[in-house]
Amino acid sequence: MQQKELQKGMKEAIPIVLGYLPLGFAFGVLAIETGMSVAQATMMSVLCFTGAGQYIAIGIMQAGGAMITIIMANVLVNLRYLLFSTSTVPFLKDRVKPLAASLLSYGLTDETYAVAMNHYQDHEATASYMAGLNLTSHLGWIGSTLLGAVLGGFIPDTDRLGLGFALPAMYICLLVMMIKRRTDVFVAVFTAVVCLIIGFLIPSTMDNLSNIIIATIIGATLGVIINGQH
Repeated sequence: MQQKELQKGMKEAIPIVLGYLPLGFAFGVLAIETGMSVAQATMMSVLCFTGAGQYIAIGIMQAGGAMITIIMANVLVNLRYLLFSTSTVPFLKDRVKPLAASLLSYGLTDETYAVAMNHYQDHEATASYMAGLNLTSHLGWIGSTLLGAVLGGFIPDTDRLGLGFALPAMYICLLVMMIKRRTDVFVAVFTAVVCLIIGFLIPSTMDNLSNIIIATIIGATLGVIINGQH
C-alpha cells in the first residue's frame, strides 16, 4: 500500500517536473550570470525550493541589494505558504503523523499544493503520497537548476527560448485539473479579475505581490462559501 501511494505521488509529480525544467534551467543560467558558482546555484535550489523567492534574490543581487533585503522580500512573498499549509490540516489530521507532515512540508509549493489538494478530494492523505509528490518535484527543480548552471554558458541568448511562458502555462494546467463544477469556473474567473484590478490599483513587483495574496484570500473565501451551500 505504501509503495503504491509513493508511486502515485511520483507519477502525479511528472507534470510539475516538466513545468519546472525550463524554470529551473533559466534560474541556473541567471545564477551563473550573477556570479554564482554551479555548486552555489544548485545548493540554493536544494535549500530554498522557492522559485519566486530565488528569482527575487537574483534580481536583488544584480541590483547590489543587501542580504536583509533578500530575506525580507522572501518572507513577504512566501507568506502564502502559511495559508496553504493551514488548509491542508483537515486532510492530514489523524492520517499523517505531525513529524512526518512537518518534514514533508518542506516540499510544499504552489504546484504540489494544487496537485495534493486535488488528490485529497477523492483519496486519503498519506505520508507516502506526500513523499512521492514533494520529493520528486524537488529533485526536478534541483536537477533543472544544475542543468541550467552547467549548460547556460553555451546559450548566447536565453530570452529567445521563451522560458518565461512555462510558469503561467503550468498554472493554467493546474487550474484546469482542479475545476470540477461550474462554480469553480466562476470562482477562478472572479479571483483573476480581482487580482487584475488590485494589480492595476497597486502595481505589483517581484517583491510586492499583494494583489495575488489578497485575491487568493478573497477567492478562497468565496469558494468555501459557495461550496458550503452545495
